[in-house]
Amino acid sequence: MNFLRRAALGTAFVMLAPLTWSAVSPVFADEPDKNEWPCVYRKVPMLSAATIWDGPEITDTKSWRNDEKIRTLSQYLISRRIKEDDAEAAIKKYAASIPADQRDAKLTELFSAVLTRTNENRKIVMSGIERFHKRQMERAKEIEAEGLELPPENEMGITDESSGPAGEISKLSNKQEKYKWEIRTFQEKQANIPIACEIPQLIDERAGALARAIRAEMKS
Repeated sequence: MNFLRRAALGTAFVMLAPLTWSAVSPVFADEPDKNEWPCVYRKVPMLSAATIWDGPEITDTKSWRNDEKIRTLSQYLISRRIKEDDAEAAIKKYAASIPADQRDAKLTELFSAVLTRTNENRKIVMSGIERFHKRQMERAKEIEAEGLELPPENEMGITDESSGPAGEISKLSNKQEKYKWEIRTFQEKQANIPIACEIPQLIDERAGALARAIRAEMKS
């Protein structure tokens, strides 16, 4: 395999290495298999209440589903399209509507709903990242195999017509172009992983901000 092809493949496989961002995640669980999880932000199957909540212990994670207001509000709050200021305003408005003797209990219920929905959301996102990364790993192996089947470039597109039939040279040249295009496409897709890897962190950060906003409206 010539130098240019080795360089192209090297770039493709380097891009499969775990990707970084500036923030460092808290330690929640054991390190997952790096072949499945491409992000430096550690994969945590579930976000626990203890990491973001200092209020009453969360023992009931289902009763909130019977409260239409909490179901609707919690879905609104976890949406990343909603600005944090708007989310905090919605929490304050809801808290003000609750009788004083019920406020802490209902706000705890609201946090339980936010946490449950957050975990459901992040599970979907993380599964998507893993599936994409797995497809990229498989595609990288396919591209490597294709490259090994190609002769050196000086036998494909650089050779003059006297070295072989013109049709054969043209066919080999087309294969080389197709191979280069596949590497480029692979690299463009791989460049999306850093963006995807930020999403779980953003989800967790938002959950923490919502927990603080809910807690601020509680009496005790």
